[in-house]
Formats: sequence, C-alpha cells, structure tokens
Amino acid sequence: MTRTDRLATARHSPSREPELLCVSGLPDLLAAVPSMIGLHPEEALVVVPFLGNRSGGGFRFPIPERLRRAEIDQLAGRCVRFTASIPRATAVLAIVYTRRSYESARGIPLLDLGRAVLRRLERTDLGIVDVACVAADGWGRYTSAEETRAPRPLAEIEGSETGVLARAAAPEPLDVSALAALPTVSDADRAAVAAIVRRPAAGALDVIGLVERWLHGPPAPRQEATIIRVLQSPPLRDQTTLQIALGSEAAFEERRRQRRLEGEQARTGRTMDELVEGDIHAGLEDAHDLVSASLMMGTGPGPDPERTERAAGRLARAAALAPVEARPPVLTVLAWCWWALGVSSVAARHLEEALRIDPHYSMAKLHWSVFEIRAVPDWVLDGAARSLDRAAARPRAR
Repeated sequence: MTRTDRLATARHSPSREPELLCVSGLPDLLAAVPSMIGLHPEEALVVVPFLGNRSGGGFRFPIPERLRRAEIDQLAGRCVRFTASIPRATAVLAIVYTRRSYESARGIPLLDLGRAVLRRLERTDLGIVDVACVAADGWGRYTSAEETRAPRPLAEIEGSETGVLARAAAPEPLDVSALAALPTVSDADRAAVAAIVRRPAAGALDVIGLVERWLHGPPAPRQEATIIRVLQSPPLRDQTTLQIALGSEAAFEERRRQRRLEGEQARTGRTMDELVEGDIHAGLEDAHDLVSASLMMGTGPGPDPERTERAAGRLARAAALAPVEARPPVLTVLAWCWWALGVSSVAARHLEEALRIDPHYSMAKLHWSVFEIRAVPDWVLDGAARSLDRAAARPRAR
C-alpha cells in the first residue's frame, strides 16, 4: 500500500485561524513544514499546496523501503493527483525527507524520485515553488545542478527563526512511529482482560450504552474486555464503528437495520450477503445505508473528528490489552479511525498487524482495498481545501 497522510486538520480545530508566518527563502519554508503538517516527516514525500503565496498545510506520502520504478511512478503520480484535488491550489512545494545522505548516494539522495515528481508537476498548470530534498547530511533542490552534487548545510533550516516561530504557534509535531505504537499496559490488566474475553458472554448487553461509557469514561479493564468481545462480532463491530463516527443515533439505526435483516434471514433462509445485495438491487437502501456506505468508502461529510480521535486512543489501549487472537477486529477499527482522521500511514501499520495475526480477516482485507483506492478520504481533502482558503483569506499583518 502506498500510504498518504493529510496531517494539518487532524490535530487542529477547523475554526482556529491559521498563523501567518513570513518566509524569506526556501530554508525558512522547510523549517516551517513539520509544524504545518503536524508530523516530523521521515522517509516521506511531503507536498504542500499553495494559493498564491499562502499555504495552510500539506500531505505526507511515506516512501517505501523498496523504491523501484513502479513505486517512483506511483508516488509521483499520487503527488500530482492529490494536489489537483485541492481545487484552488495554484502552486506546490514538494520535499523528499530521507535518512539517506549525499555521501552514501554520491549526490542528492533519491534523485530518480525527485526528477519524476518534477516532471509530473511540469505537465500541470500548477506553479512549482520547488522540489527539494532534506537528507541526513544536508539539503538541496532537485532543480539545481549544483545542489544535486553537493548539499547545503542543514544549519540553514535548523537555525531558521521562522521555524522557531512556527513551532511556537502550532502543537508539537508528532512522531509517526510513536503514534503507531500501542500503549504500555500492565500484565495484571492484560490477564484480567484475557480471562473475561475468553469466557462465554452472559446475558443481554446494552452495547450502545457500553460504547458511550467506554468512550467518555475513565479506562476500566473489565469494560475494555467487554468492548474487545463486542468487536469480535462483525455486526456489532460495524455498529460500533458507526457509533464512534456519528454517535448513538446512528448505532440505534444500524441495530434496527441488523434486526430486520436477521428476521428476514430466519424467515427466508437466505444469507446476509444475499439479503443486502437484494436490497441494493431493489433500490431499498435508505439514508442510513447510504451514509454508512459513504463513511466506509471515504466519501461524504465524514465522521465527528473529536469522537474519532478519542476512539483511536481507546482502541489502541484495547488492542494492547487484548489476547493476540482477539486483536484483529480491534486493530481493524483502530485503522479505520486513523484513516478517517487522515493519518493513513498509521492506519496501514495497524492493518498490517491485523493481517499478520489473521491473514484471512475479511474486514482488514476490505479496508486494505479501500485504502489502496482512496488513500485519503474526501472529507480530509475538503478540510485541506478549507484550510488553504482560510490561510489565503487572512490579511497580512502590518
């Protein structure tokens, strides 16, 4: 999977006015990029769209370990497509961040990638701010013959006053590896959770109420164990995902739909897949069905970002507590949350772990396919466009 992150909207309030930072050259701009996108970019292609001389964020495309011609072409192509998806963007800055060095590469690292991105951008109507590389031992521009041979010092970026101001004006950029790591939990809590998960469920359960208490209350191993067990059921897993994204009413509607289908299944003997397909062909999909499908496919208005971000933290703890064999459903819902927030590289790591544990887990495979097609949901792209518009609309300080 080629993973893509839109990072500026996930951690910032949409209503917050963007900070205006004046830059006097490319080193200043490079110094501000981590704060603009919300992450420390490592082994990544970062694309920053501009409207005039203003920008409000950017995208991050992780660079795969094996970078062959096919991967280079795919990265360069996606760079252009994602920039084109911001309708009012007039120009773009592309930066390759890598741990490779000029010394080891005998010149600017990842030259083929930089040139491929430049060629693709030259075929568009977008202005090119620059295509640059920040390496382990210096930085340079793929557009400068001199800088492809010898680096400029990193001190030009690290000593930038603009970078200091950017870090002061925005939350501290996150580390992707740290973000993807599951939290540390105690052996006692893990053992208590395993005992509950592995014993048979007793009696009826108010799943919707449980999910709300789990989302908004303090962590409690017994409650977390019940959530882990709930997620083992595909219908309840899907209902919980909708509840995380849209709230309790969506979960009640999903439960009503599921009970109707179960009743038809008992009456007709048809499979659930056959019943759902029949509803689609008969045009019986209602507004709830359309919203649910759009949400899972990354189209439409999107989920509640605060609920989704809160759930990501709770699900990460649940995955850390869960017995290994019970983790795939938890990791899969966690992956969807990160994808919905626009941090697809973290989502992919959780999906990879779910499929490592259970290569046949169907929902993880389905999400993988969706993320391949739509690496960034529409609502994240819409947020990027709004962020760019807000940045462009701010009056320059006098």
